[in-house]
Amino acid sequence: MFNVDVTYQTLSQYLNEIKELIQEISDYQWIVAEIAKIDSDKNGHYWIELVEKKDNEIVAKCDAVVWSRNVETVHNFYLKTGMELQKGIKILFLGKATFHEKYGFKISIYQIDPSFSLGEMALKKKETIERLTREGFIDRNKLIEIPVIIQRIAIVSSESAAGYEDFLKILKGNKYGFKFYTKLFDAFVQGDSAVASLMAAFQRCAFEAKNFDAVVLIRGGGSVADLAIFNDYELAKTMALMPVPVFTGIGHTRDETVADRVASMSFKTPSEVAKFILDRAVDFDSRLDTLRQRIIHRAENFLSVEISKNQSIEERFKLAVKNSREKILQKMNLIVSEVHNNVLKRVHSEREFLFKVKQQLYKKTNLILTAQEVELTNINNKVKMKINENMAKQNFRISSYKDSLFTKLKNTLSLKNIQIERVNEKLRLLSPENILKRGYSITYLNGKVLKNSGEVPLRANIQIQLYKGKISATVTNKEENNGELKLF
Repeated sequence: MFNVDVTYQTLSQYLNEIKELIQEISDYQWIVAEIAKIDSDKNGHYWIELVEKKDNEIVAKCDAVVWSRNVETVHNFYLKTGMELQKGIKILFLGKATFHEKYGFKISIYQIDPSFSLGEMALKKKETIERLTREGFIDRNKLIEIPVIIQRIAIVSSESAAGYEDFLKILKGNKYGFKFYTKLFDAFVQGDSAVASLMAAFQRCAFEAKNFDAVVLIRGGGSVADLAIFNDYELAKTMALMPVPVFTGIGHTRDETVADRVASMSFKTPSEVAKFILDRAVDFDSRLDTLRQRIIHRAENFLSVEISKNQSIEERFKLAVKNSREKILQKMNLIVSEVHNNVLKRVHSEREFLFKVKQQLYKKTNLILTAQEVELTNINNKVKMKINENMAKQNFRISSYKDSLFTKLKNTLSLKNIQIERVNEKLRLLSPENILKRGYSITYLNGKVLKNSGEVPLRANIQIQLYKGKISATVTNKEENNGELKLF
């Protein structure tokens, strides 16, 4: 239950007492802190979150404000340092604690000392360089031999960076016609995520390192604060561990970043990096041309000497060939003469041998022919005798056969003559004249022989042939007889 006797204050009364207390004890003090966050509003006030770190751990934290009436110190900071107030910058400022019942505790910043931030950044960079040196990274990338000619180039930059376009313009538009292969590994080169983005780009380059002769880090200028990202330890270590040479062309002239220190070579601008690569190609081409001229000169000298040697050798060779030719011809003549004589001897010998063979062959042939002739004569005689004997036998046989045949023919002819005589006699006896002569007659009707009384009509005129003379008669009567003729 609420105790009505307790003395109390309202929140505003209590906070007002605290406000008065803080105002009594508070005075302007120089304070060092790191900016964790900063924003500005339309009224020109800067609202800042301040922190203090120890071993990367926040040990103190509060809000601060730069009222618009004091904004001149912000502009002065930029003019003196070349960088905007931003996250990560440690500042020394003159400030005073304030408290408001509604808005709470804040430090009102009256003045910022730019020389402290510059010194702080330089100190931080120095510590980073010392650490990299201790760990052996500061010159590690410098130990990698730079290729004689750099043609395959990995570029770590932002595509929108002005330095990137300048870099490509010099390489791609070179008047010598050299060809360069470039590949952009896009990354943020400013802002809170720049370091992580650049490290990721370098890691992608390392994965494809075998495809490149060098990696070029390009930005294109900026304030000291903008370039502070290139003093980051992890980024510098990543660059130092690259397996190919790293060149920087960040675009600053007043100072050297840690990235420049660990790079194999650093240049003030991206254009200077491109010119270095181009000059290296030109120098290589010039050396090649010089080498080519030297080779041509030496080759010409060598050829001149060799031609002279060859001409001498050729003359000696021709003389040697000529002498050898004459010797060979002499030997060949001797050989030909010797061969000719041997051939003649051989031919003579062969002729004699052939003559002897011919004589012997002639004799043997004659003997053989004589013997064959005698033998043939004997055979011929024997054949003739045999033929005569056969002919005699055949003639005798033919004569005997002829006589026998003649006798047989004669007998046959005699027999046939007798038979013919008998037939002639029969024919003579059967002739119509002899028949008519024996008292028979032939009756004609209309010129045809009449053989049947049935063929003649009554009162027909018929003719009767007698042996001597003819008779014409008229049929007055007739008898027909269909049986056989019976004359008697």
